[in-house]
Amino acid sequence: MTEGVKGLTDTDPEVERIQLELLRQASPAQRFALMASWSKMLIQSSYGQILERVADERKAKLEWVRINYAEEVASRLSKHL
Repeated sequence: MTEGVKGLTDTDPEVERIQLELLRQASPAQRFALMASWSKMLIQSSYGQILERVADERKAKLEWVRINYAEEVASRLSKHL
């Protein structure tokens, strides 16, 4: 188990060791693709949760931008949506 996440994971230590080894063996392109995939999944998930709560696509987009980038950016974007 990695030092920084002790007690914060339910992953079996042997599985975590294998995952880290596979990640270390991956090429930079493979690691970038994995990171991009995780980022896309997190963005879609967070936006989806906001959309369920707000139930209006325009408002959900602005709320997502406000949370992730700042009120000023959302305010400027709202003029273009």
